[in-house]
Parts: sequence; structure tokens; C-alpha cells
Amino acid sequence: MSDVPPELQGFTVVNLGSGGDAPFALPPWARTGSAIVEIDAADRPAGDAAGYERRVTLSEVIAGSEITRTFTTRAFVSVSSLLEPKPELVAKYGVEREYKVVERTEVKTRTLPSLLAQEDITRVDLLKTDLEGLDFEVLTSCGPLLDDALCIRCELRIEPFYEGEPKLHAALAAFDDRGFDVQSLITETWQPAAPWRKQLVARHDGQTVWGDCILLKRLAPGDLTGRARQVVLLSGLGQRAVAGWILSTIAASVPAGWLALLTPLVAPPPLVSRPRRIVRAARRRARELRAAR
Repeated sequence: MSDVPPELQGFTVVNLGSGGDAPFALPPWARTGSAIVEIDAADRPAGDAAGYERRVTLSEVIAGSEITRTFTTRAFVSVSSLLEPKPELVAKYGVEREYKVVERTEVKTRTLPSLLAQEDITRVDLLKTDLEGLDFEVLTSCGPLLDDALCIRCELRIEPFYEGEPKLHAALAAFDDRGFDVQSLITETWQPAAPWRKQLVARHDGQTVWGDCILLKRLAPGDLTGRARQVVLLSGLGQRAVAGWILSTIAASVPAGWLALLTPLVAPPPLVSRPRRIVRAARRRARELRAAR
């Protein structure tokens, strides 16, 4: 669209641990100059990236430094990792079959800054990570890339499952020091392998083990471009309420053309909405679990 201001174009989204994921959805008018980078060592992303001008898909093993390490592929491919799970927690939750070792491979790990540099990508708007214990290590190794990001979505552990993971509260304190606030924290509860576990249907009846975190960069009130871009990102993450609030704080200061593009992004969704990508991801994970067993 020729009437879209350059300030609202050129989004870059990086998805680490992208196996099975559909591309993050940008509004059609934001396609110009946009790029999505998807990196996963054990699986492939799903869907097409027609909403982006450029798609980069890599199968590198990502880490916080470039050294030789052991990558373990497991029966449930989504939990493959450089890190070892704690045996006592594997037993606690009865997930021995899912974490059964399929293969161990010596690999040369890569850092995100070096991979993006080889693709001539110098900044990122949204960083998404699902790295089975490595989220904090990788994100904090990103240097200026992290400092310039507008939004992060990552998994952090309340009960660290892998050797070497920090606890959620320590990780959030470090991100606070880097200028990020917690915008959303959705927790995941696992039920220990008690004999009566199958009879416990309440999802909250168990141990809260990790949080799906959305972290938002603190921006100066006068950073109208950054805050407008955050509206786009939060809307795509399903956070319309906060996106709408941010838009309300800049509405009197941005051009009318910006408002015309951004306002529909924060409008309430239809009452019945079940994105197909969520259904596809659930079916894919169910197939993987059946295969692992």
C-alpha cells in the first residue's frame, strides 16, 4: 500500500524454536520491507509467509556462544535441546517416554547476532523464543539486538526443568535491568505422576512450572514510532487491550493516517474466534506425543 508511512513498515520478526509454528501475523499493509527469521534445529515451521517480503528459515543450533556442544534429539521432538533435563523432574511428571533420547550429536552452536549478520539483518522488532531451557541464555547474549527490540515473547521456568536454567524471578529482574516490563505472564501447570493423576481434571491442580512471558520495551512518551510499532506487535500477539491503551496515549500526537491503520488492530475480535494455526499446532503436538509412545 503506497499510503503506508515508512515508520509503520519494515518489521523484522525472529522466531527461535519455530518448529510447528505458523508465521507471526502482520497486517497486510505492513508487508513492505518486512522479514521473518525462523530457526529450529529439530523441526520445520508451518504455514506460508505470504505476509512478509522475506522469509529466512535456518536449521542451526542456537546458543549464547559459538562453541561445540551436544544436541540431544528426543522422542518428543519439541523437547530436543542442548541442555539435559533434571532426572528427578522427568520422574516427578512421568515424562520418561517423551524425553527418551533418540540421538546425540556434536554440533557447533551459533549465536543469533552472527546468524542475522550473515543475512544482513541489523535490528529486530519482535523476538520469540521457545528453546527448551535456553531462552534466557540466548536472549541475554544478543547485545544491541536485544536493547533495540520492542517486544519479547519467551518461556521462563518457575521450576527450572533443565540443568543451568535460571528461575523466572531472576530472569525477569535481568530483563528489567535491560529496560523490559512484563506485559503478560501465562503460567503452565503440570500434574505430578501420582496414581490418581488421570482423575484430576482441573488444570490448576498441580505444580506451576513455567510462564509464557510477553515483555515490552520501556519507551519514552515521545517515541511515537516505537509505541505505534508496539501496537502492531501486541495486536498480533493477541494483546489488544494493552495495544489499545498504548494507541490511546499517542492518538493525539500521531497523523490521522496512522490512526486509520492502527485502530482496526485494537478493535474487539469476533465473539467466536479459533485461529486455525492454534488448531494445527495442537494436532501436530498430539501426533508427536502418539509417535513418542
